[in-house]
Amino acid sequence: MTNNQNRVYVIMGVSGSGKSAVANAVAQQLSANFLDGDFLHPRCNIQKMASGEPLNDDDRAPWLAALNDAAFAMQRTNAVSIIVCSALKKHYRDRLRAGNDNLSFIYLHGDFPVIEARLAARKGHFFKPKCWSPSSPRWSSRAKMKLTSRPSISISRWMR
Repeated sequence: MTNNQNRVYVIMGVSGSGKSAVANAVAQQLSANFLDGDFLHPRCNIQKMASGEPLNDDDRAPWLAALNDAAFAMQRTNAVSIIVCSALKKHYRDRLRAGNDNLSFIYLHGDFPVIEARLAARKGHFFKPKCWSPSSPRWSSRAKMKLTSRPSISISRWMR
């Protein structure tokens, strides 16, 4: 059973959308716990992405299970928690939501040139830009935030 007062927010979007930067700053402002979903990828997923090969649904299954468990644990013990991950497909979001009543999604979306520039500037990350394709999830919620080239602008829009 989870605490009905506690919330978990999943900040989602494509690689390079600024999820980690936005979530880290928001977590600091809210004194919330923060988990970057990249840290829960199995070794084989990291190696696959590092070699430039995109993941498929089967690759993502153990990662989504780990994220679901993390969301459950965070909701039990923290008033506000933030997780970042791509979660671009509805069935990924459904998997994360399963058993986690107070879980909400915030989708960062943006223009290809902004995301492409961020990916080019990012050093040391296992995700390779050639794995990226400009896809958008089907999204009907109001929890959608247009990103800018500066994460602080995105953060201030989210905080209003």
